[in-house]
Amino acid sequence: MRRKSYDVLFETKMGMDWLAQNPTLWRSLFYFVISVGAYVGVCTNVIFSQQEMAVRFAILIAILLVYIIGLVVFGCFLHGLIDACGGGSGNVKGLLCILGYTGLPFLVLTPVALLAVKGGGFAPLLLPISTLVGLIWSLYLVIRAVEAVYIIEFGRSAAVVLFGILLLLLLIFLPVYILVRVVALSLF
Repeated sequence: MRRKSYDVLFETKMGMDWLAQNPTLWRSLFYFVISVGAYVGVCTNVIFSQQEMAVRFAILIAILLVYIIGLVVFGCFLHGLIDACGGGSGNVKGLLCILGYTGLPFLVLTPVALLAVKGGGFAPLLLPISTLVGLIWSLYLVIRAVEAVYIIEFGRSAAVVLFGILLLLLLIFLPVYILVRVVALSLF
């Protein structure tokens, strides 16, 4: 487990190539749940510290399910986008199997989150910084996953992933923006 995690996190070319050749969905899901679950568990335990343990655990499970569904949707969306651009040599199952490993940076950053929670002074500033570092690191791993599954160069896979994120953000936030704009214009 440690060697595979190390390869994915720090020797991504070799680690992602191996994962693309040996896709395992359950192991990928396990890594994702352990990694993101530990990090989100620290954050939610701080935010909802006044709640009972069952409520905090239910919130953690709900957040994990939302993240897993979002990752599956994003993986299928990326596969369709790459297929539409003419790079359909990879398979969606292989991509989904690798995407679970993109949560591993949060396992590495969980001790930083614990330090941010327990420390005083400027230590709580570590939490948003570590979250940002984890998101950027995860984005890098998603780009490497696309590169390994579809056997395209890093630049093209980065362009496809960033374009996919931009399209999803437009899809999510444009209706909200239009609704707020229409409501604001009707009120004033």
